[in-house]
Amino acid sequence: MKPTDSRLLDVAIDHFGRKGLEGASTRAIAADAGTPMSSITYHFGGKSGLYLAAAEHISATLGERLRPALERVAEICAGGINAGTARASLHTIFGRMVEIMVGDETAAFARFIVREQAEPTEAFDRLYAGIMGQMLQRVAAMLRLISADTLGETDSRVRAMTLVGQILVFRVARATALAATGWNDMGESEAAIIKHAVADNLDAIFDRLEARSSK
Repeated sequence: MKPTDSRLLDVAIDHFGRKGLEGASTRAIAADAGTPMSSITYHFGGKSGLYLAAAEHISATLGERLRPALERVAEICAGGINAGTARASLHTIFGRMVEIMVGDETAAFARFIVREQAEPTEAFDRLYAGIMGQMLQRVAAMLRLISADTLGETDSRVRAMTLVGQILVFRVARATALAATGWNDMGESEAAIIKHAVADNLDAIFDRLEARSSK
């Protein structure tokens, strides 16, 4: 992807997230991106194509930001995967997710995704087919391993959603999180506190699953 295309998609994500597909103006998007309107038609076929490309850009960007954690997981599991390596892998993944979700750079992504959660379109399918669905499936599989397969497929997916949700709340309910904590913003020190709380929650759940599997 050329830098100009990436800039256009970033601007489009911000506009779509704030105003939705119908409310956003391709003229305004092009102007803010510093590109001719004709480039939207040429590269994406129009506003609908740009919207779908924006969803794919979000998925690809989040995947790239998670890449270091996934590479670390591959190292952890290089000698084989068991309950211990699954726990370590999930701690790595969720720690990185906290860093990504509390950062200001994901604010526009979150607005776009929240709109798609409320009123799903074809763009949601693009989002879910990417890193979103892949991560949920991976987390669910590791939870089943930690539980020694005492968790069924549906139960493991529900638990995966609850674990991811504890992080997403700091992005999609940011104003409430700031009001509740008394923070003015979320930087490195605040992220460290969130990561510690998430790690404790993970260990409590993992311990319970392992205890259940040993009965």
